[in-house]
Amino acid sequence: MKELIVKLLKDIEKEKKVKILFAVESGSRAWGMESDNSDYDVRFVFVRDIDNYISISPSPSVIMRSFDKEGDRTQPEGCFIDCQGFDIIKFCKMLWQSNPTVIEWLLSKITYLGERSEVFIDFAKNYFKTISLYYHYKSMCRQNYLKYLKSGNLITYKKYLYAMRGLINAKWIANYKKLPPIIFTETIEQLKGQNIVDENILTELENIINLKKSMKEKDIVKNYSRIDDYIESFLKDDSEAPKEKQLSTINTLDNELRRIVKNGI
Repeated sequence: MKELIVKLLKDIEKEKKVKILFAVESGSRAWGMESDNSDYDVRFVFVRDIDNYISISPSPSVIMRSFDKEGDRTQPEGCFIDCQGFDIIKFCKMLWQSNPTVIEWLLSKITYLGERSEVFIDFAKNYFKTISLYYHYKSMCRQNYLKYLKSGNLITYKKYLYAMRGLINAKWIANYKKLPPIIFTETIEQLKGQNIVDENILTELENIINLKKSMKEKDIVKNYSRIDDYIESFLKDDSEAPKEKQLSTINTLDNELRRIVKNGI
């Protein structure tokens, strides 16, 4: 599958006249909780020719392509290979804002193309804003819980794990002030015995991960009342949210951004 994904990324480069700096796996495969039939969430950062940035009408900052198992173009809904890329400027802005999406791209252990800048990785690990990242993850929990679980629209193992991953990562940041592991099971294992998350909830999450891995992605399940109550309580309580504001300079990102754009494609 990696060979096909690399080919598709190369085709995107030619079609859009961009250079892909790096491309990685995101989502459940990157988090170590994929099922046999999980799709691929390919995420990348690209740069255009410098003249494109000195323009009244610059090109779009996002590139999206969807493919089936054979690599043929298809609709986003239900696709097997979902490719989404951000322009380097958009990526740097999101990184400076401590957006967990782009931070996780830098931490993913599955690389398809290119190399990630050590400057970006160091910034993500050492200069993220704890308050921003905490509330970003809490928002992920809230959105998945309200949209799918509480509403009853799509109650699946996957949606429970997406909601709870937001909750677990928010609690990790609140207590440790550092980035949580990208592999979700590692985060759960390291929280055991720490009195940060209910031990029964951690055990239940491990069971759900195993069930998800052995069953189809979209299997509909009943609500887990214990987990629902735990999420409800978490969403109503901000007492553990980080209070201090970390100051991070934008100069580091600006300098790396200029270096990359000036090198061109």
